[in-house]
Amino acid sequence: MRWIADLLLAVVIAGPWIQHAGAKPQFNSVNKYDINGQPCPMRTRTGNLCPQMCVSDVQLCPEGYGDDSCPSGQSLCIDGTCSDACGDIPARNNPCGCKFQYPPGDAKGLVPCATFPDVTIEHYNADDLSQLTDFCSDKFNVSGSAPFWGDWSGDQELPDDTEVSSGRRFWAGSQCPKAPKYGYTYKEPLWIGAFSCVGAEVLILLIW
Repeated sequence: MRWIADLLLAVVIAGPWIQHAGAKPQFNSVNKYDINGQPCPMRTRTGNLCPQMCVSDVQLCPEGYGDDSCPSGQSLCIDGTCSDACGDIPARNNPCGCKFQYPPGDAKGLVPCATFPDVTIEHYNADDLSQLTDFCSDKFNVSGSAPFWGDWSGDQELPDDTEVSSGRRFWAGSQCPKAPKYGYTYKEPLWIGAFSCVGAEVLILLIW
């Protein structure tokens, strides 16, 4: 039964390669074209699609989504909820930090407006961000314009009816960039010292 042993050996050798094989097409997108080769129509999407809006002053929030969205005696807190004890909410709950462990300096001081409710968008195109922001701006009366979080030099057009003469607004939430992953570069003094000690010990053993 030598062939069985050869087969088992081949399976063992090929196993690590087989488990990494995928069925995702490499030269075309799934469900992008129909059987006639025509682009598939865009779908209708419903849900919490509008990104969170982050502002430097809650007066820059759209009407009904700033402090005026909270019941009497409560204020809009840094986590986007209403409370009469906002001071008890930790800063890490602020969605305007985009879950960055060390948010950039431009993000400091930003606070969220109240979360927009669910919406329905016909012909939704996830790759067209302008479609999303235009729809949400029209739906919730976001006058002026605002760039996305991270585009700190983007154009800022504040609404005309605000009492705030200057400020900043950004679309964040679902449009936040991915937070960077921090790790060792092995160039830190600790690692340099460790490698030096190990190298010296190896050298001593070789000389010995």
